[in-house]
Amino acid sequence: MQYVAIKCEEKNGKTLYAVSAIPLKNKSKTVVQKIPHPLGSDVLLYDNLDDAKDAITRAGFSYVLPNGEKGHAKLKPVKPSYEGVNYDVVVMNSVIEKINSSNSNVAAAAILALSEFPTEETFDILFDKIGEDNDAIRKNAISGICRYANILQPRIIEALKSSNWVQRNSALICIQNLTEDTSVDLEKFIIPLTEACNDDNTIVQANALSTLANVYRNFKKNRKV
Repeated sequence: MQYVAIKCEEKNGKTLYAVSAIPLKNKSKTVVQKIPHPLGSDVLLYDNLDDAKDAITRAGFSYVLPNGEKGHAKLKPVKPSYEGVNYDVVVMNSVIEKINSSNSNVAAAAILALSEFPTEETFDILFDKIGEDNDAIRKNAISGICRYANILQPRIIEALKSSNWVQRNSALICIQNLTEDTSVDLEKFIIPLTEACNDDNTIVQANALSTLANVYRNFKKNRKV
């Protein structure tokens, strides 16, 4: 269980609640959103404690209050009403119900929709689905992982050692898609990729070699900038 600390700050005689956060960027590298994260270097400020706790739990983490008390609230299904509806919960639960649909098109669409929710539950599902045999499901899961590559890089590297060769190969495809993404540290991919070049599966070996070449080329180019 990962925890995000909530800290009190006094500004202009007002008590604010600070939470560490990470920036999420679009394809043009513009920050579009910040979400609570235990490793975040940015900060989100909230006017009240309940808002801070709610933001952390919706991001998929537990929280530590200023007094050291720990807490956690899982997303639970809610019955829609005309007011006070938690749409994050309603939408996410509707999507999750379809990720294992017997219809591959429905399942693939659900995986794509799920990537709108950057939670630990979402990330676990995405990494599981990159090992799927179905091409559409696998591609949508890869796309979702790449969307949050700045926080998922360690898990991508970990997936290179999966017992499932399809998952290992999908991790390589993730890395291929990130060779020009400035939010990731390409150097961290180099050694794991050299190890993947000796994979038991020749398809993974071949993909690892081409991926290593692309990563190293861009790594050297970035060092000259």
